[in-house]
Amino acid sequence: MLRYTCRKGFTCQNVMAATSFDNQFMYVAYGWEGSAADMRVLKWALQEGGFKVPQGKYFLVDSGYANTDSFLAPYRGMRYHIGEYNAGQTYTSPEDRYNHRHAQLRNCVEKTFRILKMRFAILRTATRYPIKWQGPIVMACCILHNFIRRTNGNDEYFTRTIVDAQSDDEDGLGEDPATYVGPQESQLGDVLRNSVRDGLQGGVQ
Repeated sequence: MLRYTCRKGFTCQNVMAATSFDNQFMYVAYGWEGSAADMRVLKWALQEGGFKVPQGKYFLVDSGYANTDSFLAPYRGMRYHIGEYNAGQTYTSPEDRYNHRHAQLRNCVEKTFRILKMRFAILRTATRYPIKWQGPIVMACCILHNFIRRTNGNDEYFTRTIVDAQSDDEDGLGEDPATYVGPQESQLGDVLRNSVRDGLQGGVQ
């Protein structure tokens, strides 16, 4: 069971998901041990799990993932979480502005997971179900979540205001995600990220 012990010391599984901006799950990879690196799960999802990135598109990811032209990550080593930005505060660099915009958009992922956990209490605590059922339980909850969103999208959970639903990811902890991708992927990712950074109007304020 040590494989299912995360870096914070409790038992859990690593669930990777892609969500839409209206808080629906588009893809879910479940059942991975809590000690599994995020990039390891993503690599499996792309190679064996049927996860596809539409041509010409990209997903926003947190700093637990490598920056590529398919998965744009924040600039590491600087502030990122929404709560770290105060209203009216000036940006210290173009990268700082990019990280703020990135966090504002990617916050929908954290909000989607927060809604899921608020609705389904079984996901908030360890259960005695066998390991083989732990993953399918998560998937069933995600399916029900999407069904409720599509048929009754204005229910009490989806309409709650969730401010700064901060990720559990902490910059600099765990494995270096860049080790899971090649130099060409990293280079293409840097070019795309820098072009997005430079395209933000106004530069440094």
